[in-house]
Amino acid sequence: MTPVEKTMEKITAYRAFGIFADYDGNAPDTDTIVTVTSEELAKQVCEKLNEDPRSYVIAFVDGWEHAKRFRHRPVLIANPDSACDSFASAVAEMLQE
Repeated sequence: MTPVEKTMEKITAYRAFGIFADYDGNAPDTDTIVTVTSEELAKQVCEKLNEDPRSYVIAFVDGWEHAKRFRHRPVLIANPDSACDSFASAVAEMLQE
């Protein structure tokens, strides 16, 4: 067997926060719906979405909507311009989907 050269590409990553729908173990969590620049902003967006999580159909699992909550988690992104930096831009991006 020929030895495989072990080279890894160096990249720059930026820490952001991804908002996703969490179904409390009743259904799989969704992928990141929107990425924002700070944890504070992620908390604000989640707080608004969680006022009435079933009214937002940006994520939907038939039969498990009663368990849906929106949460956030740290994520790494390659382009810092791809993360929303305001509440309005995050909401606009989610509604655009």
